[in-house]
Amino acid sequence: MELKEIILHDATNRQKKNEVGFNLQTNVFSLIVSRYLQGALTDEVESLMVYCLAGMKETIVDSYTIENGLTIKIPYNPKEFLDLSDPEEKFIEYCRVFNECISPVFREKNWNYTPVKDALEKIKEHKYSVEFLLKGTPKKSPDKEHTAYAVGVHTVTSFKLIAKIYHKSGLLVREEVLVEEVPSHVVYGRFLGKPEWVDNRTFQVASKTSQWVGVITI
Repeated sequence: MELKEIILHDATNRQKKNEVGFNLQTNVFSLIVSRYLQGALTDEVESLMVYCLAGMKETIVDSYTIENGLTIKIPYNPKEFLDLSDPEEKFIEYCRVFNECISPVFREKNWNYTPVKDALEKIKEHKYSVEFLLKGTPKKSPDKEHTAYAVGVHTVTSFKLIAKIYHKSGLLVREEVLVEEVPSHVVYGRFLGKPEWVDNRTFQVASKTSQWVGVITI
């Protein structure tokens, strides 16, 4: 079986209301690692759940596991990560946690850790964020004069769905943030809806699961 994801959880600090805490901030890193994590062969483990506990002295494998998953507890206080402001510094700290606290489990299990290190490097190549075109865009206006793009930008601290309208000459005529949310694909997924031109001057993205509609007009 091949490992598909490694998810870190803050089991030390209670997240405050409306706070973008450790679990949310590391989400984009986890997504990138999952995308590129190939070749890490395990016994019967597809997901590795990592709980960060400041009071521990060493990494331990928890006796409680889920199907095709392994739970481990590591001696780490996520506040060290949260106290850093620069995405690159957070990336370096994230890698340190992996290399110092998680890699011992790979050695113990006789799993190849190299695919994990390679996947971690992809975070830097992506400049610590994920950017993607919304499915269904680019989309031309009915009169073919303009083209609309909807771009999702997932960073350490936020997610933005940005609409951009270009004239057929290539000139950007309008750009607008349709929505800004916390950096969790589970949360912002509902905004990745149906893109369409209402008329020659109005473009919108309508949620498939709620009444939300994001509109940009030129």
